[in-house]
Amino acid sequence: MQPSTEQGATPTATGPNAIARGLGALGDEWSLQVLRAAHAGATRFGRFQEQLPVSAASLAARLAFLSDEGLFTRRIYQQNPIRAEYVLTPQGRGTWPILVAIWAWEDRWADHPRGALPTRRHRTCGHEFQPVLVCAECGEPTDRHQVRTTWGPTGGWARSVPETTTRRRPRSPRRPGEFPETMAVFGNRWAAVVIGAVFQGLRRYSEFETTLKIPSNILSERLRVLVDYGLLRTEVSAEGRREYRLTDKGTAFFPVMATTLNWAERWYSLPEGPAMIWQHHDHALVPRLDCDQCGEPLAAAEIEIVRD
Repeated sequence: MQPSTEQGATPTATGPNAIARGLGALGDEWSLQVLRAAHAGATRFGRFQEQLPVSAASLAARLAFLSDEGLFTRRIYQQNPIRAEYVLTPQGRGTWPILVAIWAWEDRWADHPRGALPTRRHRTCGHEFQPVLVCAECGEPTDRHQVRTTWGPTGGWARSVPETTTRRRPRSPRRPGEFPETMAVFGNRWAAVVIGAVFQGLRRYSEFETTLKIPSNILSERLRVLVDYGLLRTEVSAEGRREYRLTDKGTAFFPVMATTLNWAERWYSLPEGPAMIWQHHDHALVPRLDCDQCGEPLAAAEIEIVRD
């Protein structure tokens, strides 16, 4: 995945683009957990509270935020007192590939206790599976090395930084089904931009600072956290300069980024055009997740959570 603006449209507009808005919607401390519970069937406030170790005030704020963003529809089912349920919209239901990609990445790479994450079964073939990122246009498996990106009309680093900010909780044991290491990236607006910049070829501290316009103290902290979680490693170049490069764990995060940005472009697109243009070989990339066992495309309704 190599960056280029030479063949893409020159970004000219202002304001947050689809990348910024999509990462802002999903990057809240609890947004992914609320969506996970909703995909598992939760609609009412009490059910969300049963599944998530979050305060009532925080849960109410997240449900209101995700409703305002269009991921939930709020429906009143009782008038006195007023009680509402929160039902996933098509936009909200469209997050399932992101959650599946995150789950698979956490299951393979994150420091979870053994058995902390339940397994997934593909009802179509009856097997436990891992999702495989493929190009929906040609059906071939793909990774970051086979994808070329250019900024679109609404692209550019300045427009791609999420406006929301969240507090990063300290690294600690989590309940089953949580995504602690994913939140090291999604849970902080600058971390998401930094990891995206590394995917696009930035390597040196000075490049991050100049290109992304990140305050130096924040940049240092974000790089430290990403190294601490094992997504980045440092090495010394032939010129004797320190560089930051993706580890195997960091490289494996690509399906999460691809499904997330594809979702963001679908639901937060602007009239001026896309933020980023994805090219796979000689055609546009449309990310899709397939089953590694039978090769068939995955669908939300065909994924069964296997619990002990």
